[in-house]
Amino acid sequence: MFSKRLAIGIVLLLLFVSCGKQEKELTYPEIVNRLTDLEALAKLPEKGEQSAMWSSYDRQSKVDSATGEFINWQANDDGLNPQFIRKEGENEVLAEMEGPGAIVRIWSASPADGKVKIYMDGEEEPVLDLSFIDYFKPSVAAFEFPELVYETNARGFNNYIPITYQESCKIVAEPGWGQYYHFNYITFPENTNVPKFSPDLDDNGVDALAEVNDFFAEKMGEHPQELSEENSEIKETLEAGEKKQVLKLEDAGAITSLKASIAEKDSAKVAEILRKTTLQIKWDGEEEASVWSPLGDFFGTSPGWNEYKTFTMGMTEDWMYSHWFMPFSEGAEIIIHNEYEEPIQLAMEIDHKTMKNADGYARFHAKWHRDLEPLEKERWPDWTLLETEGKGRFVGTHLNVWSPKGGSCSLGGPGHHWWGEGDEKFFIDDELFPSTFGTGTEDYFGYAWCDPSKFEHPFHSQSLDQDNMGYQPMNRWHIIDNIPFQESFDGYVEKYFPNEWPTQYSTVVYWYLEPGGNDPLGPVGVEDRYGYETEFDVYREDGVVEGENVKIEENTGGWASTEVWAHEDLFEEVSGHKILIWNANPENENELTTTFEWPKDGTYEAEANIIKSGNGGKFGFQLNEIDLQSLNFHTDSEKLHTEKVTLGTVTLAPGMQTLKISWEGEKEGGKNLSLDYLKLKKIE
Repeated sequence: MFSKRLAIGIVLLLLFVSCGKQEKELTYPEIVNRLTDLEALAKLPEKGEQSAMWSSYDRQSKVDSATGEFINWQANDDGLNPQFIRKEGENEVLAEMEGPGAIVRIWSASPADGKVKIYMDGEEEPVLDLSFIDYFKPSVAAFEFPELVYETNARGFNNYIPITYQESCKIVAEPGWGQYYHFNYITFPENTNVPKFSPDLDDNGVDALAEVNDFFAEKMGEHPQELSEENSEIKETLEAGEKKQVLKLEDAGAITSLKASIAEKDSAKVAEILRKTTLQIKWDGEEEASVWSPLGDFFGTSPGWNEYKTFTMGMTEDWMYSHWFMPFSEGAEIIIHNEYEEPIQLAMEIDHKTMKNADGYARFHAKWHRDLEPLEKERWPDWTLLETEGKGRFVGTHLNVWSPKGGSCSLGGPGHHWWGEGDEKFFIDDELFPSTFGTGTEDYFGYAWCDPSKFEHPFHSQSLDQDNMGYQPMNRWHIIDNIPFQESFDGYVEKYFPNEWPTQYSTVVYWYLEPGGNDPLGPVGVEDRYGYETEFDVYREDGVVEGENVKIEENTGGWASTEVWAHEDLFEEVSGHKILIWNANPENENELTTTFEWPKDGTYEAEANIIKSGNGGKFGFQLNEIDLQSLNFHTDSEKLHTEKVTLGTVTLAPGMQTLKISWEGEKEGGKNLSLDYLKLKKIE
């Protein structure tokens, strides 16, 4: 009898355990669907859902596990010191993850030909064995989707193809793989079964990725799902200072799309209106709005109306649009506040649907701010994006940078090279060390090497190019790589350059939070959100050929660039702050051929503004094959300084001109040329 009861008890226990650990199957197409499933983002995360990133951050930054002390928190040798977990022989282990999970984003600034191998589930043979550069090309069938695998116009390499594994994943790089990396990955709840990734996808995998790729290629800006049941069209004139409820919805439902436009064509007025007019959205009768932002910034770009398209947000010729899924249980209220000095005409189209209830859904939050309370000194240079408590998901960042000087800033300490040196750091559920630790602000936004060029892709964009010397608006949307949290999310980005430089940030952060969670961000007064930028007039010499504006046609020497700033001490003497820089290589022929356009014929005296340095060399100049004066860029002084020098007289016809420079120095002598501008003074 006892043994029979024992057997029955064991069976019941096994049944209980089995029920408690019910397994869930996820197919590869279901995981691919997470690239576009905006409703799923609004669902509260399950226990065990995680999102994190391995990167080439500077390992000198540490947190003492016993004391909580932040050690070398400002370290900035990302990609150099060292950029891996450990070495196995000559190879470098870049990432290790426990499953079930998926790599959902790969980024690099400088992928090269060395192999990167991805091992799964303890197997000896890698699933992927490719040159790192080939992870960003259609090198295997799984990567033949150019909307998901690409290099941006601003030089960052990105791959958003989900790479799934069940038990574990290990990424190993051979010598010569390149420099700088991110591997973003998600972890599914413990009892989830996922298929092991294959670079040779089956038909279902190909079809799923092709559907996403085609949507992004052909329908960017449209909503990917038919979610709405009703459409509310609003046309309002708001008087100066007027605050008006423009839409009120009852009971349970969701806003599935929101579009807005203003009837103003003067671009100067538009920028002011979009910053002085605010959008507020309240859920479930709450007192404080969950969404509060200047109208333009909410839609992902600033200042003004800058056309761009991404998956969730954009500005077209006609509309600003948002496709975030915004559920509510007991009604929703949209309020517009016009703090511009004149009346504005506003049009909105809002798609929404009813729901039986919103149980299991979080509430959408979006808040704009500039500078929150500074952190303790040992946390420098962390700048707070968001600190929130409760259960939810972090889903995006719009960052606008005002940095009119460009160039470097010695006040930035180890991050003095340029403002974008700052890494993102995301702490989840009070973890001691951030599970996301980046390698640079532009890297977080998916581009690289300070490149200010405009670009737009489904999950990130840069919508204004002012040559890194003005405004720089950027977006990053975390869709498949959303960051779930059970208790808290604390997100920061390093800001090395101080406001007084001036380098000033504003941001909109986007997240989902359970009802009753702690959203600490409130409204910002109009005086603190418009006209706060510290102005700086960049010195520019009129009528000159800027060194940074010539085109490098051929280089048989060492490194040359037109994208380099002069040292900050010379900003009042160097026109436009940028220069043409070239370094001779004694092993090469050392000729640099450049071209530039000139509009008028005549005879001119040619003058150059050059920078002299301890490493400056001697260089000969030819303009349209006419020999000019050789110049010595060397100085014995410890300080850099500029000098205006005469090159000679030339006769020019309108059109393209050719400036050829050759190194005339000794092997052991100086090799640097730093040219600010060429000035052509007409003689006759």
